[in-house]
Amino acid sequence: MAWRAHAARARVVAQELLVVPMPRPLAAANDEHEPLDGPRTAREAERREAFMRVAARVFRQHGLAGATMEQVAAAAGVTKVVLYRRFPSKDALIQAIFAETLRRLKAEDIKAWRGYGNGMRKSLSAARSFEDGFILLVRHGDQDPAYQAAHAALRKRTGQRLRALLWYPDRPPPSGQRPALLELSLEPMISFCNDALAYWVEKGDPARDEHFVRWCGQMMRAWRHNAAELLNLDSPEQEWPFDTEGLLP
Repeated sequence: MAWRAHAARARVVAQELLVVPMPRPLAAANDEHEPLDGPRTAREAERREAFMRVAARVFRQHGLAGATMEQVAAAAGVTKVVLYRRFPSKDALIQAIFAETLRRLKAEDIKAWRGYGNGMRKSLSAARSFEDGFILLVRHGDQDPAYQAAHAALRKRTGQRLRALLWYPDRPPPSGQRPALLELSLEPMISFCNDALAYWVEKGDPARDEHFVRWCGQMMRAWRHNAAELLNLDSPEQEWPFDTEGLLP
């Protein structure tokens, strides 16, 4: 029965053509019965990050409200069961994406300040390492009460860095001793820093990152000078260099 053998072979070929390769971490995670109890291994952390990257891309495309876990699972090439075993709900997945975004930004903050532009360079590095998550947090994090705490944490982090610049190299005074107009000077600059960074990550040419960093440094220097005047603070400009790390050979 040659025709039966030929038909069987055709079915095998068709099945092989329908197999879509998945990213390695996600392919390894496509096991509905894989135990997740106990301490997370490095491989499990890699899988979770891979899921979050795919999900952030889906959420950017369809919106936080419009995207579904079914779409995320399909984009990741796994079943919903696999996805739900790691993230029990869509809200939990979004919160995990925002938490990872903030973790990467704060990890850069512990590095020493080197001059105007240095802070934005470090933030740009962190944002590029988790691009979809960062843009989601900046652009959409305040649109739903469930995620506003993460968005507020982003603004708080930016505000802390700006506040530190106003009194550098000293520490800012206690809250009760700060100028009454401090928040007025901070709020617009917080928005500028986050929005400019999101815009550049999304649309800027990575080959021109140093031009962007230099421009941000110039904006920061002008803001600091004017804010110091508004708040009656000393502004020793001669002690404030530009960071030239990216311009060195």
